[in-house]
Amino acid sequence: MSLNKSTISVSELTFQLKKIIESNFSNIWIQGEISNFKHHSSGHMYFTLKDKSAELRCVMFRGYNQGIHFKPEDGMDVILQGKITVYETRGQYQLMVQNMEPAGIGTLFLAFEALKKQLQLEGIFDNALKKQLPQFPKKVGIVTSQTGAAFKDMVQVLNRRAPYVDILLRPTLVQGDNAANDIVEAIKEISLKNIDVLIIGRGGGSLEDLWAFNEEVVARSIVACKIPIISAVGHETDITISDMVADLRAPTPSAAAEIVALSVIDLKQKINQQINILIKQFQFKLNKIWQTFDYLAERHNLQKPQNIIQRQKEKINTLSNGLLLKMNHLFAISKTKTLAISKELNILNPSDILKRGYSIIYDTNGAIIRKGSDLKENDLFEAQIGQDRIEAVKKRDIFKDN
Repeated sequence: MSLNKSTISVSELTFQLKKIIESNFSNIWIQGEISNFKHHSSGHMYFTLKDKSAELRCVMFRGYNQGIHFKPEDGMDVILQGKITVYETRGQYQLMVQNMEPAGIGTLFLAFEALKKQLQLEGIFDNALKKQLPQFPKKVGIVTSQTGAAFKDMVQVLNRRAPYVDILLRPTLVQGDNAANDIVEAIKEISLKNIDVLIIGRGGGSLEDLWAFNEEVVARSIVACKIPIISAVGHETDITISDMVADLRAPTPSAAAEIVALSVIDLKQKINQQINILIKQFQFKLNKIWQTFDYLAERHNLQKPQNIIQRQKEKINTLSNGLLLKMNHLFAISKTKTLAISKELNILNPSDILKRGYSIIYDTNGAIIRKGSDLKENDLFEAQIGQDRIEAVKKRDIFKDN
């Protein structure tokens, strides 16, 4: 008796298993202990995840592991997120890791991922919702701890780079159970203070330390704020929900202070650039006007204004020179006439006549005697001869008929 047996190839079986496994385990979370860890020179990480009863081969490619904020090593208990892939050639499966966190904070990490997924589905991370930062802010608000190094760093950077900016701090808790609510209140209060832009954040720390900036109430408060917000939480490798919903994420608080306002040097360059642009635009428009005028002048036989003005200047100069010559001539004639009149007056001057031997006769009252009959015989009189006066007595009229 013969049996009819249907068979499939190893490749087909492996392919079928691959489809089943990869479709059912495309996004899983798994916890275990790292062993045989190797960080390859290519940047990829290869290791085994194990527990008391089993092992699982894992790979974490460079593009995913660059965001890890701790150093994985053998014996470390971790929580991994990723997908199962099948390597058909060897019939082996492995976990392609996309996220890794120490197991001690696994619960927080899961909460982080859950909130991120929820907000992402709502479209809150959409770039279209991001507000534009002002190019030249005058007043910068800061929400952070007043005693923290982050605030001191930001103030130092702003005072050095942009001393023209006013800084307004609203002190707040940045970690602990009440921190999230305090941050929400701080955002509400400081947004009413007529600020141009707001920086919220703190220095680095563990996931627990930064957790207030992963709270949903803080995220929604940032989105609802009408003032543009820069999120500057932790170090460059720390990513929080606040960073994702803010209008701009700065890798560090110091970087936020550099981003928020142009330095004085950059501002001067910006102003000079605008001045040069305005000068070029004005010159261009002026050239266009002159070009249009030149065209019209040639077409309608018009004279250029500068030529007309030049001819008028020349005409004015000619008239001025003629007027000056005329005035000099008139002055010369007047001078000649004045000298002639002066000579005539000198001739009629009594003093000059007296010097030539003539005299003037006065009576005792000082009146001029014009004829001899005005004096009686033996009357006293004075005779002025030159500069001298003499007294005399009239005896008789020598020309009177006897």
